[in-house]
Amino acid sequence: MQAQGTGVLGIAVIDTQGIYRESEAVMGLQKRIDAQRSTYQEELRKKEESLRTADQELARQRTILSAEAFAQKRRELEEQVATLQGEVQSRRKGLEKQFNQGMKQVQKVLVEIARAIAEEREVDLVIEKSAVVLVRPELEITSEVLKRLNRKLSKVEITAPQN
Repeated sequence: MQAQGTGVLGIAVIDTQGIYRESEAVMGLQKRIDAQRSTYQEELRKKEESLRTADQELARQRTILSAEAFAQKRRELEEQVATLQGEVQSRRKGLEKQFNQGMKQVQKVLVEIARAIAEEREVDLVIEKSAVVLVRPELEITSEVLKRLNRKLSKVEITAPQN
C-alpha cells in the first residue's frame, strides 16, 4: 500500500461476503427474519389443516348435498385456498423486503467504513476478495472492517411487514 502521488497504486482487499456472514447486525437480522418465518409457517400450517378438514368434510357431504350446493361449497373452499396461497406469497415477499432493507443498512455502513480505512491507509483501490487469487495479508482489510462494523452497527432496525 503505497501513498498516493508516488505513481504506485495502493490496493486493499475486502471479503464482503465473509463480513456479512460474521457481522453481528446480519446475524441478528437473519435470526429475527427466521423467527418471523417460523411464526408465519405455524399460522399457515394451522390454516392449511383447517382447509384440509373442510375439504374432507365437504367430501363426506357430497352424497347429501345437491349438485349446486356442493359446487358452491367447492368454489368457496377453492377461494379460501387461493386466498391462503396469496397470503403465503405476500408474507414471503414481506420477509424478503425486510431482509433486503436490513442488508442495505449494513452495506451502507460497510462501504463507509471501508472508505474510511482506505483513506487512513492511503489506498486507491479496494477489491473484493472473490476477484483475487493471491493477496498479501497486509493488504487484507476484512477483519478491521468487520470489527468496526460490529462496533458501529450491531443491530439493524427493520419495519414489520403489514399483514
